[in-house]
Amino acid sequence: MRNTVFLLGLLIAGCNSKPAQDQLVVVFSQIALQASPGKKSAALHLLKAGERVTDLGEVSRFESVISFNDQLHQSPWMLVQTADNRKGWVFCAAVQPLREDSAWLLRKRMLCYFGAVARDRCAALAQSVAGGYTGKTAQDMMADYRKAIGLRDTLTAVLAHRPESGEAGFQPDESWFQAALPGFVFQSVREGRQPYLFADYRFWSNKAQETTDTQDDVYFNICLTLFPADSIESFFPVWTFQTEANKAASMLGSGMHVQILRSLNTAFNASPLCRPELQAIKESLLEDILDKKTVYWYPEDKITAELNQILQEGFSCLGAGDRVALQARLTMFGDPPANGIIVNLRSGEISTVREE
Repeated sequence: MRNTVFLLGLLIAGCNSKPAQDQLVVVFSQIALQASPGKKSAALHLLKAGERVTDLGEVSRFESVISFNDQLHQSPWMLVQTADNRKGWVFCAAVQPLREDSAWLLRKRMLCYFGAVARDRCAALAQSVAGGYTGKTAQDMMADYRKAIGLRDTLTAVLAHRPESGEAGFQPDESWFQAALPGFVFQSVREGRQPYLFADYRFWSNKAQETTDTQDDVYFNICLTLFPADSIESFFPVWTFQTEANKAASMLGSGMHVQILRSLNTAFNASPLCRPELQAIKESLLEDILDKKTVYWYPEDKITAELNQILQEGFSCLGAGDRVALQARLTMFGDPPANGIIVNLRSGEISTVREE
């Protein structure tokens, strides 16, 4: 994570320069200056190692892969101008700035994938996070965290609709996405087809400890309990049991839902600032109990015992509507097959859903 923050610091500095005036040097032994982005366009000129070009600031909307010295390189294309005023497109990985700048290619990729606005917003956020929160309030820190979540959602949505390069067999290297945002970890989900950035709650919890009050600590302590294995957000919080790559069963009946609700109940009172985030956790937990698509790991007797406990403890974080829904769900567990509910996955003796 420290290296990521360092790279982001360089990203910040680079965004304040004028890319149209950047001088670059060719590092491949030779590379074609193309009429348009992509290897299939017409070659205008052959650039040799050590030749200098000027970055004109425009980047392609896709990446390509080129082999050089028996190594595959992936990058976008960029518009440049040669010393004799030829303009054309060159493979970004084939050049580098004259001044040392290890985040230069990261900025080009950010521009390629997400555009200048998202790139600059990420850079501004990175600058704020890197500055730390000593002497600042929980409100300052949570403002940055909320910006980070918003940016994560934006970047993920953009990635879901990325244009393809058109090259047969092209597989994008998406591992650098983690450097796009501080406090997030890159993983591929949905059988590796969709890149996603998951929050690193240990990172954010450490940041929260720097602030002058504890409301942010309260929230991130809850987050840490939801993902105890590695403190990294996932689609499978502690109240679920993952059964397949993209499927899970509810752990209702294990006592976990009661434990989380107790923590939430305390947190709702201790952290008004984080009430929206805490409310979202509560809604997700209730959805796990109430959703008609949910399947359950434990048998109905354990499930009904925990549901009764939830209703009897009188959690103030549960509204009247929540209680009505939970009571209705409890009634349905009186006859799971008749109500289309699958229980007892743990034993393998699954109750069959009764067909009408």
